[in-house]
Amino acid sequence: MEIRQLEYFLMVSKVNSFTRAAERLYVSQPAVTNAVRALEDELGIKLFDRNQKQALLTSEGHIFYAHVEKLMHGISNTLQEINAIKNLSGGVLRLGLTPFGGIHSCVLLIKKYMESYPNIKIAVHEDSTENLQKLLVEDQIDTAIVFSGKEISALSYISLDQQELILCCERQHRFRRRNVVKIEDLKDESLIFLNDASIYKQKLEAAFNDVGVSMNVNLEANHVQTIKNFVATGCGVAILPEGLCEFDENLVTVAIDPPIYLHSMMAYKTNRHQSHATEAILNLLKNGVDSNE
Repeated sequence: MEIRQLEYFLMVSKVNSFTRAAERLYVSQPAVTNAVRALEDELGIKLFDRNQKQALLTSEGHIFYAHVEKLMHGISNTLQEINAIKNLSGGVLRLGLTPFGGIHSCVLLIKKYMESYPNIKIAVHEDSTENLQKLLVEDQIDTAIVFSGKEISALSYISLDQQELILCCERQHRFRRRNVVKIEDLKDESLIFLNDASIYKQKLEAAFNDVGVSMNVNLEANHVQTIKNFVATGCGVAILPEGLCEFDENLVTVAIDPPIYLHSMMAYKTNRHQSHATEAILNLLKNGVDSNE
């Protein structure tokens, strides 16, 4: 059974004539007749009553018509969707972001992508860098913006930028007038951290260990905004990317000396066939997106 046979069958059904069907399809009348006859032989039923002046559907033909019409409608929709994906006028990008996904480079890239391909939907999955890399390997997401630290061989990476980590505290905190603080200054401070943000924690643990100070983590949360709310009400201080805190009027930000950086990257699976939606965002990065826009 071929799609061409089904198309011929549907046209004969609609115009009740093999001759008129051939004219509509721009093929010869024998081609239509032979195709429908071959279809009937394959099915073992008669689809048309040929004893009438018109080609009328038999009872079996009516049943077959109902199913074929649904099938061909589905095929047509599928082809339209595929063409939309190929032309970047449709489709979905499954994008992984860490809880720090609101940093300037991430927001700018997503904004540029949405402006360039407004009909592509973005499905965001938020998780830690390690978990996002696992999801990429398992083909559960298309690409992810992660932090450097534990790159894996199955993935490729495109460098984005680096974010300086700064201290965030409430507006009445004793550090509010300081230009910089050292890690040693934080030994008696209650720290508020992100849950399951391994590379971020490893960076800070290393910084504290280097000066022989233990981290006093008394509160953990899943979202940056929740942490900022806790800080603003005096529950403790937090160390977060500068770009997520610098314009928050409820917080005071202080630089850390020596500075600590997180380096962000776009990760994707190396040997995976990339969707058109994924290729589009990778091309934006490869062609360069001005982080100062």
